[in-house]
Amino acid sequence: MGREPAAFVFGQRMTAPQGQPTKRMSGAIARARRPNRDDMECLRLGVPYWFMVAVLVTISTFQIWMNPFGFSDLVQRYSQDVSDLLITGPYFYGTEGRDNVSVAIVDENTLHTLNSPWPWKYGDHARVLDALLQYKPKAVVVDFLFVDSRPDETLKDLVAEIGRYRKAGVPIYFEGGIDLPYGENPLRPELAKTGVPVIDPSIPINSGVARQYNATGRCFNQNPDAQGNCPSLALRVYRDLYGKKYPPAPVNDMMELVWGTRTAPENHWITRSDASGDSHSCFEDMNLLRRWYLAFFNTSVVKSPCPYTAEFPVDGMLLQPDDKDVVKMATNRVIFYGGALQGAQDRVYTPVNDLLPGVFVHAMAMDNLITFRGHPFQNAISLGGKPVDGNLVQIVATIPVILILSLIHWRSVRRKRLKLCEPARERSVTFEYFFDKAVEKVWHYLAFGLALGVGLLLTRSAGLSVANWVEVVFVSVELAAMLLVGLPDSIWGYLHHVAGGQLQAAPGPALDAAEERVT
Repeated sequence: MGREPAAFVFGQRMTAPQGQPTKRMSGAIARARRPNRDDMECLRLGVPYWFMVAVLVTISTFQIWMNPFGFSDLVQRYSQDVSDLLITGPYFYGTEGRDNVSVAIVDENTLHTLNSPWPWKYGDHARVLDALLQYKPKAVVVDFLFVDSRPDETLKDLVAEIGRYRKAGVPIYFEGGIDLPYGENPLRPELAKTGVPVIDPSIPINSGVARQYNATGRCFNQNPDAQGNCPSLALRVYRDLYGKKYPPAPVNDMMELVWGTRTAPENHWITRSDASGDSHSCFEDMNLLRRWYLAFFNTSVVKSPCPYTAEFPVDGMLLQPDDKDVVKMATNRVIFYGGALQGAQDRVYTPVNDLLPGVFVHAMAMDNLITFRGHPFQNAISLGGKPVDGNLVQIVATIPVILILSLIHWRSVRRKRLKLCEPARERSVTFEYFFDKAVEKVWHYLAFGLALGVGLLLTRSAGLSVANWVEVVFVSVELAAMLLVGLPDSIWGYLHHVAGGQLQAAPGPALDAAEERVT
């Protein structure tokens, strides 16, 4: 049994008849509970462009900002790991920083070779620092904490060594203790009295992996800036050494670390054993296809067994000071002097390595600053000198994608609406099927390409890291799928139907189509 077709033109809301508000409300409730699908299918063709945009902006804002089920965090960190492991690390990260940073390591082999127990006396550290000074490094950062007031008659040797560094014009930095349980000084007073810079060694860890680096830290004996902040370890060292030639950009919140995978050529002496006990060189080559396949199905095989930064053992430097590799790694470089002892808790995972001593995180942050000449990737950008949250940047970045996709879809819906005014045409069902599939593929690739272009623009122009814009790609493809299934159209059709709106095509052949819809 049919009913009379709607009596108003497309896109025009029906004038509500005079009646009691209660009846109108009850009618709306009834339509909301039991909507007429035919009416909604007709009404959805009148969806306005602004409504499409509003729905998609609301959905993208909720997903990016509210982070439902931790989706945003997972996408950001996973994409950063994949980028470092497969794209940026092996192919697009430069070597300028790697050629200017080294790590001098004290490990179990060092203790065994030198036949010395741990912890070392202050005089032993002074001996190592004096050996490093002979190579005339750019600077030395000591990654050991000297907070215990234990009696040691060789403390004066370390104090004297700091004086020799000052006399030679080589900057030396000591790390300060943080969150000490018994209120100890961040650095022994005898060492602090020398005026040696004391810097904050804090490393932010996300799910056990070092992916970011603090922009600021505790001041200790530094003078804070106008905002009361002091730069973190790597930023302070970079500012002192390279700040005049390549002034550092303001870093809001945190740096996003880029981890290189092509280990320094000087690390040819290093081998690492896997879980089965097999030894692996730092330079085992892997073709592109195998690398990409294993990165998704057996990541541990792709991760490098060796650090990116050039590393040399302290005992090798002390026993063979003329070794050409040691000379190359220690001369005119920023040297991080730290430990890699099994009993220490200072170990972290990286996106491209298994466990590494924490000193390599500081070295990698310094590497990033040198490579990017003071403009590292970060998870926030500055607008008008003020930091803008990365989530807000992502939301804004989706808007041009939404505007373009919505316009294309709206024009498609508009064409469907106008076809109601045209005579019906017979088309092959097979043709329609393959045409729809082609449109679906092109549609998703269009969304992907638009979002990728926006993301790359953010990286090049604003320094926003891959981790903080890649979600724009995921969200854009998701929104494209919503347009493909007509989600905003359906919402409009439902709301319009509940509100009592009715539509009718123009007279002529379209009238027959409208009658068929509503019977």
